[in-house]
Amino acid sequence: MGNKTRAFRQKTAPRARAAAPFVWPLGKSLNSPDEMNTSYGPRIDADRWDFHDGIDLPAPVGTPVHAMADGVVHRAGPADQVFGSTHVRLKVVDPIDGKNDLFLVYLHLDSIAADVIPGTQVKQGDVIGTVGQEDATYPHLHFEFRKGGVEQARSVHPLRYLPYVNKRNFRQLRLDRCNFYRDNGDKRMVRLGFDVANRREGDVQGVDVELKRTGGEPRKFHVDLDDRNTIVSDKGDEHAFNEQGIAVEGYQKSNLKGEGLNELHYGVLIKDIAPDFERVKLTVEDVKNEKPKRAEFPLPKLATGRKPVHSRAGFEESETFPPPGWELSVLSGNICRPDKANLEDAQRLLCQDLGSASGTVIRAGLRFALPIDRAVRPMSWRLRADIKPAELQMDKGLVIHPLAFLAGNEIVGAACLRKVVSGDLFAGVMIRSKDGFFRERINKGEKGKIPTDSVVRWEVELLRIGTRQTTAVLRLNDEVVARVNGDTASVEPDAACLGIVHRHRGLQLTLHADRLLLTEAPR
Repeated sequence: MGNKTRAFRQKTAPRARAAAPFVWPLGKSLNSPDEMNTSYGPRIDADRWDFHDGIDLPAPVGTPVHAMADGVVHRAGPADQVFGSTHVRLKVVDPIDGKNDLFLVYLHLDSIAADVIPGTQVKQGDVIGTVGQEDATYPHLHFEFRKGGVEQARSVHPLRYLPYVNKRNFRQLRLDRCNFYRDNGDKRMVRLGFDVANRREGDVQGVDVELKRTGGEPRKFHVDLDDRNTIVSDKGDEHAFNEQGIAVEGYQKSNLKGEGLNELHYGVLIKDIAPDFERVKLTVEDVKNEKPKRAEFPLPKLATGRKPVHSRAGFEESETFPPPGWELSVLSGNICRPDKANLEDAQRLLCQDLGSASGTVIRAGLRFALPIDRAVRPMSWRLRADIKPAELQMDKGLVIHPLAFLAGNEIVGAACLRKVVSGDLFAGVMIRSKDGFFRERINKGEKGKIPTDSVVRWEVELLRIGTRQTTAVLRLNDEVVARVNGDTASVEPDAACLGIVHRHRGLQLTLHADRLLLTEAPR
């Protein structure tokens, strides 16, 4: 942590522990924490990065919810323009500094006690409502501590105040992913990882990262989950990185108990690392600032003669075909070749499936072998092309994939082109889940509708590869139209494909493609 933050914690944490004025909201305990699901801090929600401003406690609908401390009801009522569910907000005295400016927020309630109305006093342990499921995917209590004001951005870690046993629960610090790219010079983006052994003690407070080099000053990065100058209280992958160039990701959704998961997984991403940096040091700190965990790793480098993956192709007569690094993958009788009939340039790629019955999942296309032999593999990929579906003789309800990431002959993540009941074509994206089945999102609005008489720029991006919260994102003409989460913790894409990919029989398909790009460079 930074010196200012660390000094504050060292000064205030003993006072907070000695006062111990708060009880847990479900069990009313001063000794035994309620069972936690997702804790405070970064997580994945709605298939994107999210900052979770509180703690989720799973419990059946109707479970009594108690006041965690003496205080005054500041707000209570049904869902409104501020809260999306039935809620209670209490105003209490902060035992750390004695100020009457700490707000306790309770959300997803099924009911509120009759005497809990704004302005009334409550005592610690009073029943203020019951657990519900409003505006949630499963029954649980979500609660927050907001310091110095009612705004969500003022949220702080609840475990700064609630009693719990602090154990050495940070595990498996590691450097597990690296992307190489060129942006005004050679650059790297690395992902460091660590786990929390038990979700019942989700007490990550922050991280420090130091990049080291011989004969030069180090670069230092800092994230404190309570400091909105270092991490934002918002949702969206675009909010993950702070101004320093560090992001903290949490690879879990809310209902960990329902999914049978106990550990919390985190990633720490550092981008734009120059080649002269040789080592990286990671420090993870807990709420009580008592049991930090540290580890240091050598930074990955490309082997001599190896280059970052950044492949472009326009399929012009002056260009090699197949493009460097790509190979033809065409079933007998099908076609994949450059063609004179133009999209925007003089020549483009023609892919045709002329009724193939069976074979590999790639019916007619180009395949690129990804560098899975690297000691540290990439954490993300982007695959893009201008595509025009000229002929699609396929039954309603069927789907094909013009862009795909594969593991052997199996799809890991792919763009989708699906014919719906009306006969219209819509785009979407799919990804493999932990059980081997696929999750698919098709955008059936105007943004996802695909014409057969014009060119659309398609891009599929895989994010957070190697985690249980991998995200596949589809962009059309540079606008996100669909995204979905899967699990690649046990499966690794080893190839990228442009062309006609499917598992059906007897389809008559023609696609035109141009301006191909495959890259490991982040957006």
